[in-house]
Amino acid sequence: MTLTRRAALQLLGVAALPAVARAGLPDAVTSAAAHRRALATPPALFRADERALVAAVADGILPRSATPGALDVGVPAFVEVIVGEWMTDEERTEFRAGLAAMEMHVIERLNRPWPALSGFERSAELAWLAEASDPTHPARRGYRRLRSHVLHGYLTSERVQREVLKVDITPGRYYGCTPIPSPLDFEDGADG
Repeated sequence: MTLTRRAALQLLGVAALPAVARAGLPDAVTSAAAHRRALATPPALFRADERALVAAVADGILPRSATPGALDVGVPAFVEVIVGEWMTDEERTEFRAGLAAMEMHVIERLNRPWPALSGFERSAELAWLAEASDPTHPARRGYRRLRSHVLHGYLTSERVQREVLKVDITPGRYYGCTPIPSPLDFEDGADG
């Protein structure tokens, strides 16, 4: 059996839900609001180099294929809205330090910033960042946090929900995430 990108994203989405919940990321309503804000008003928190790094990493994690990639659904702007509006000053400083550590690591190794890397170089750097060895390395810590926001932004975008995951919980309405009742809710005859 071949695992399609759609099936892999569905599995990834389900697997990521506990981590997303623990990370204190916005719920469905605020995720949808963050997507709307990112599309309506370009965020202005990141410097140009930070914005380019976030875009390059997001594109490396979820490039365009037969389905839209992270750049196609505005994930970098979503990440910037989340960092700018949902993080505390301390979290924001730590996040940006992680971006700086990621950039410094690639410059030290390849003498070029993230956006200038080839596809092969990006893949190699992403593989290094995702390694479990030395998870306390500042670049790896920064990458884990950025990756969680990239995946959250991608999986909750309206286009991915409709075109890739084929979520149509309520026809005519879009919700990035809909709570599903527990089977226990129906045991007492409370199903309506």
